[in-house]
Amino acid sequence: MGGAALGKAGAQAGSAAGPVLGKAGQAGVPGGGVAGAGDAAQGGVADAARVAPPRAMAQPQRVPAAGESGGGEAAVAKEPKSKRALVIAAAAVVAVLVIGGVLFAVLKNQSDNSPQAQVKKAISTYTDALSAGDLDGLRGITCGTQHDFYQNISAEQFAGVYQTSKEQKSIPVVKSVDAVQITGDTALAQATVYTEADPGKQSARTFDLRNTDGGWKVCDPVTSGQ
Repeated sequence: MGGAALGKAGAQAGSAAGPVLGKAGQAGVPGGGVAGAGDAAQGGVADAARVAPPRAMAQPQRVPAAGESGGGEAAVAKEPKSKRALVIAAAAVVAVLVIGGVLFAVLKNQSDNSPQAQVKKAISTYTDALSAGDLDGLRGITCGTQHDFYQNISAEQFAGVYQTSKEQKSIPVVKSVDAVQITGDTALAQATVYTEADPGKQSARTFDLRNTDGGWKVCDPVTSGQ
């Protein structure tokens, strides 16, 4: 009888203690506390991520090429300006030279077309024809008694006279035309002449010219001035 009572009492005590232990276990389970703490930690990290400002991006920088100094861009910017200045200066020099050449040509052309220049040219043509023995040239550049002489002489006779003068070296050579005096259609030209026989012996000669329809021509033979 005592064993049955003890067994009954133990069974009752065990069934009474089971619900208590079960409730205590629910109340004391640490899982809920740990889960709460984890949720709180995740919320703090999220807040920190939202508050942190974004990182600033560094601006790209130009890397100088080999042999280029840090001021390469400034040098590159200055170089075209210096080249343009040189080009402009060269163009200005060329323009000045061209203008100077044009003015010189115009002045020279005006000088060559002056009556004095035409007289000098006629004298040069006359003496060149004498030196070359050009009978047709002499007929074309002379007038008056000069023209009559060359017009009436035959080519054979003239060839003989020319050959004699050439051998004697007596054909006059004009060194310079020193003065020209023009009066209307006539002109007197003072020149310095010499002969191949004695080039060191120079003398002054006067040429008498006339302006005809064919231009200035030598009218009279060369006469001694001194």
